Amino acid sequence: MPIRKHIRSTLMGLDHRLKLRSWLANGDQELAQSKAPDPFSSSTEIKHPKPRTVIDIGGNNGQFAEEVFRAFPDATVYSFEPIPECFERLELLRQTQPSLHAYQIALSSEKGEAEFYLSQFRDSSSLQEMLPSHVEAWPHTGVETSIKVKVDRLDSVASELKLEAPMLAKLDVQGHEMGVIEGGRETLSRCQRIMVECNFAPLYKGQPTFIELYDAMHSLGFLFEGFIAALRHPRTQEQLSADAIFFKPGDEQLHG
Repeated sequence: MPIRKHIRSTLMGLDHRLKLRSWLANGDQELAQSKAPDPFSSSTEIKHPKPRTVIDIGGNNGQFAEEVFRAFPDATVYSFEPIPECFERLELLRQTQPSLHAYQIALSSEKGEAEFYLSQFRDSSSLQEMLPSHVEAWPHTGVETSIKVKVDRLDSVASELKLEAPMLAKLDVQGHEMGVIEGGRETLSRCQRIMVECNFAPLYKGQPTFIELYDAMHSLGFLFEGFIAALRHPRTQEQLSADAIFFKPGDEQLHG
């Protein structure tokens, strides 16, 4: 047998037994993931640990959960979504993502039932009443109807969850952020990072200001990192909202 064929045959035999090509391919994939930018950070200078648990408050149709699985395939995601049709889509997503767990409730400061304002554009739905300024900026978001939904405190439902650190939480609740924080202080304080949607213009009745959210996060031991995903008025270009990133520093951040 020619030497080249002998070497090829030997290497193919080794690959069959040791799965070398598969091992190398997985290594390349892991390297690519490690170099990819963190989609939930506002700074390339701050190195956050990869979350093992993600608390998705305001899960909607699963867009955020899908982004989490792309960035952190090994994470477990707990999504909370009260809108029936959106919850059904989360359940469908769970068929392909077994690490996703969906709960059809809204998180707030107490347990019970509450009126929920259903927007024509479901992403804009909220426990808070929408103000005319919201519809002026985005006419397609007007309130369609109101429904009754179950509400509960994050700290109350956390006992059902297997929460492994490091933890990332996302609050996308359209002006009801303080209600979520009040009902979840103990659980949220265990997170390494929290992403909170903030409104800078009056869009929902009773919405907190950024300063109020900053103070609430600071009281839980978080530092402010920065903003991502700015949303502007389509006509005036005024920045109306953005996602604020808060984090608790550790060795990875301090030593990069």
